[in-house]
Amino acid sequence: MQAESRFKVLVETVRKISVSLELSNVLELIVDSLKELVDYDAAVVCILDPKTKKINDAIARGYAQGPSKLLEPGEGIIGWVIENGNGIIVHNVEDDPRYILVRPSTRSEMAAPIINGNEEVIGAINLESDRYQAYDDSDLELLQMFASVTATAIQMTLLAREVLEKHRVDDELNLARQVVSQLLPKSTPLLPGYDLYCVNIPVAAVGGDYYDFIEVFDDRLGVVVADVSGKGMPAALVMASFRAYIHAMVLNELSIRAIFNKINKLLRASTAANMFITCFYGVIDPAISRILYINAGHNPPLLISKDGSRQLLEASGTALGILKQVRYAEQVVDFYPGDIMIMYTDGITEAVNEREEEYGLERLARVVENNSNLRAHEICSKIIEDVTAYAVDGGIADDLTVMIIKVLE
Repeated sequence: MQAESRFKVLVETVRKISVSLELSNVLELIVDSLKELVDYDAAVVCILDPKTKKINDAIARGYAQGPSKLLEPGEGIIGWVIENGNGIIVHNVEDDPRYILVRPSTRSEMAAPIINGNEEVIGAINLESDRYQAYDDSDLELLQMFASVTATAIQMTLLAREVLEKHRVDDELNLARQVVSQLLPKSTPLLPGYDLYCVNIPVAAVGGDYYDFIEVFDDRLGVVVADVSGKGMPAALVMASFRAYIHAMVLNELSIRAIFNKINKLLRASTAANMFITCFYGVIDPAISRILYINAGHNPPLLISKDGSRQLLEASGTALGILKQVRYAEQVVDFYPGDIMIMYTDGITEAVNEREEEYGLERLARVVENNSNLRAHEICSKIIEDVTAYAVDGGIADDLTVMIIKVLE
């Protein structure tokens, strides 16, 4: 299968599995879609129990009596992959002492771990072939990419199950809040020459604020701030789909323009008519000190230079998922020492005081300018403190998300 065809299958699989909270359905879709990417005679997708770390859920194809022997903790090729967190190719299973005989016709095997956003192994995908040397490094790379982009949907179903079992309630907002927390990054990456930080403060009714840091090839860093329309579980599911889409496409080294065009079509086809996403996505290149970006209908980030001048990074296209045909244009801004870029969602600027006056962009800019000598995380804290003090009870109606990118001198 050609690279373009494989990519379409990958994205279509992500679209399908991202809308389900039933683990068995997700695993069925994974193992069946995988057949279109990498040929196999038998396959297993297995998931660990979050508490016991033992294999608790599995789906298999091509086994006469089921793969029970394959699923013993720490045993077999699957056990090795789960314990070590690395993919593996076995060209001849007869020569590998880790192999456990379940299918007499198996001659070669390939497996990859499923790793969540916290870098924890939560399962594995295992393929077997009746041919010797059936798989090569390109097949393993594809399998690992497949495992990576499906991990989000699997983790979401595990979390849904855990919450429902623990609390035995159908509180949608509580579940959505926990789903969203699993989608957001757990740490801020280090980027030479830059100081970055982001804060997300959810309000009682879960909104759709999303931010992310995505490692791009050639030591570049992708930064995302987005806002999904609506609230609760519908917004959380759309956010999960969006995260899976953008991570899958960045892995394929597509241009930003191509990424947005594809995501727009996918969201348009797979979400309700009233659901859409505003998004700012930029790729920072520290080697040449600039950011290449697209703003799809999102609040324009503000770039404040050391000399006090300001620049808004305005929208270059409509929100994602609204129009069938949209053209997104990439734009470039050069960074200079002392520059500070503020990315935010409307919960910041639309917070209101007792006179129903919005917080606004001007006040946000002044807080940043008055604290420009501080670290990025301290500037974020100052902004949240000021917005909270400005707004009266009920004056904050949406999540508060603000990201600071500071160019070091």
